Amino acid sequence: MKNKTLQICLLAMFCALSAIGAQIHIQGSIALDALPAYLAALLLGGPGGAVVGALGHLLSSGLAGFPLTLPLHLVIAVEMALICFVTGWLKQKRNLSTPVCAVAAFVLNAFVSPLILLVWPGMGLAICLALLPSLAAGSAVNAFGAALLWYALRKPLHALGER
Repeated sequence: MKNKTLQICLLAMFCALSAIGAQIHIQGSIALDALPAYLAALLLGGPGGAVVGALGHLLSSGLAGFPLTLPLHLVIAVEMALICFVTGWLKQKRNLSTPVCAVAAFVLNAFVSPLILLVWPGMGLAICLALLPSLAAGSAVNAFGAALLWYALRKPLHALGER
């Protein structure tokens, strides 16, 4: 998108949508906050998606009372920013298809990001395995929901950006 004003407005809208999704919890701090972040990454690129991803995770974990401790949730927010950045980079810079980008986001969020629990003090394999089913479900809804919305919104937003 060439129009900077439109990009800033969309980024603000995706942050607001992420705040709404942060209130729809699946389990603990696992929520639907990442769907707008992945959509922002697909439409606006990696940096925009990273901002929305980090903010969304901090909102959802804060609303849940930081169940894994604030320091760990700060690390997870960085992980979410990186996952969203990579998703946007794959779409915008590598020109990969949206389904491939959604699968990458799903795998990184559901199976790679929880590996931090294996080395985090007080966590471990049992907690990592306990979170996997709900994290995989939430990741699937977030990543593939964003891909579906991308298909629905790409033409109207492209037309807006050319004005």
